[in-house]
Amino acid sequence: MIEDEVECEYCGDSFDKRGLGAHQVHCDDAQEEETQPDSIPSEPSDFEAKVRTRDDGQCARCESTQGLVVHDVDPDVGQERANAVTLCVACDEELSGLHPRTKRTKIGAQ
Repeated sequence: MIEDEVECEYCGDSFDKRGLGAHQVHCDDAQEEETQPDSIPSEPSDFEAKVRTRDDGQCARCESTQGLVVHDVDPDVGQERANAVTLCVACDEELSGLHPRTKRTKIGAQ
């Protein structure tokens, strides 16, 4: 492999490191991996069921009813209903890693 080449983590092909990102966007092996579920979804716990019921079974941001997860707004607080919110996967990914105050602002919580 040439010094400026890197290997695609999905298909193993070598590319100039400046073009790897563009390749991975279109790499068939990468797209197949993204469509595979990480695990079979389990039944929600009692805590998650209560939060989802409180949030009317929809995402608190976009009102989607598909792919819902219960998100802890502040991971340091733990499982308290006041700290949890129902989000769709897309909104959950968008809010992950943000400061709890920023999350609350984006969710619209008080």
